[in-house]
Amino acid sequence: MPQIVTVSYFQRANELNIPLGVSQAVANPTLATPNSSNALTNLCVKIEKSILLNALGLTTYNTLQLALADINNPLYASYKKLVQGDTYDGKVWEGLNNDYSLIAYRVFEEYITQTNEHLTGVGNTQGKPEKATLTSPKYKIANANLTFIEKYQGGYLDYPIVHNDGEFIDWFGNQEQIEVSLYRYLLDKKDDFIGFDIEKFKTYETKNSFGI
Repeated sequence: MPQIVTVSYFQRANELNIPLGVSQAVANPTLATPNSSNALTNLCVKIEKSILLNALGLTTYNTLQLALADINNPLYASYKKLVQGDTYDGKVWEGLNNDYSLIAYRVFEEYITQTNEHLTGVGNTQGKPEKATLTSPKYKIANANLTFIEKYQGGYLDYPIVHNDGEFIDWFGNQEQIEVSLYRYLLDKKDDFIGFDIEKFKTYETKNSFGI
């Protein structure tokens, strides 16, 4: 299955860097266990598929998979712009494969959440390094979640935008932004994706630093 976001996104010198995301050599291969790089790779696959299915629906998602395998094919021009970015009508869509991809922020959020706790025989525990102060990653998790929400759905409006004389009620779009969310881009370009239904676009809840 073609991937947009891979473990390499978390090996760059930016705020998404995960030091343990690099494979470590093991002296004795028979003692090797799944490392952070493997876990992160698996999480990339799981999260990316979930996000794209929630946003695009199964039909459009399946077409995107075909497009990723042949991205320069003129038949998939609209999907290439979805992945690599687009400028239109005074707006900018950064693309799904941007260095600061919305998918990467969601993966980062989930990875930090999961690795903050360890399963033991008596339940979930948090490790405490010797002679060091243990700091909470909740602010990193909350910030990653907020960035993902803004890039994915653009927040939530107090009052909806009504399109086409009541034909469609939009609770998430923001027409004033130049850099648009995935939701806004799909709303503007919905006719470019056969079988796509913007009303089935699934949204995510926000998290704050208190885990709420």
